[in-house]
Amino acid sequence: MATKKAKRMYKNCPARGFVYVWEGPIRITHWVNVASIIILVMSGLYIHYPFVKHNPVDHPYMMGSIRYTHYLTAMIFTTSIIVRGMWAFLGNKYAHIRTFYNPFNKDDRKYIISYLKYYCFLEKKPKHVLTHNPMAQYAYIGIFLVFMFQIFSGFALWSQINPDGTAYAIFGSIFSLMSNQWVRYLHYFSIFVIAIFLMAHLYAAVLVDFRTHAGDISSIFSGWKADIED
Repeated sequence: MATKKAKRMYKNCPARGFVYVWEGPIRITHWVNVASIIILVMSGLYIHYPFVKHNPVDHPYMMGSIRYTHYLTAMIFTTSIIVRGMWAFLGNKYAHIRTFYNPFNKDDRKYIISYLKYYCFLEKKPKHVLTHNPMAQYAYIGIFLVFMFQIFSGFALWSQINPDGTAYAIFGSIFSLMSNQWVRYLHYFSIFVIAIFLMAHLYAAVLVDFRTHAGDISSIFSGWKADIED
């Protein structure tokens, strides 16, 4: 009788223990990035097309205020991205760059195929991982590259206010590769790429959490994640 009860309890809560996966810097930068992205997307859309109707008498410097918010948030976001990048080398084994899934490694390939089949609805339950799963990891690397382009192109556009300044000397090299208008266009287009990623990331995180019961959602608040028996 006790064995049957234990089996029922294990089925409802299959964790064999909890592991401290996400350290403080990871959790802080995660939420700073979320808040920054929302502000940058909304302010960026407004800068491109002022969709808020306002009285120029009551708010004579509306666009200036929005641009200031955009620039300030961009600097906070850039700092957060730098810290997260550093933690890929300074953090614990779950945040470290060593967790990268190598498609040429036989063991890693099992996890890659498992999660690829899962996201294609060909597998009901993927293999349990404590760190990011392979598909999520590749998506994060891709969006990180988009972030880097946004940071570089954004500071390049901002630096044009002073072509003789240090900022232009650092970031202005992008204009040797493409025109000012193309930089603006790609910077604006990337907003939609990031917005789509944000929605897909939320959907995937909730989906995997419900299916694996590993506590992916709660772990980004507490840092602790359930170690599930496969």
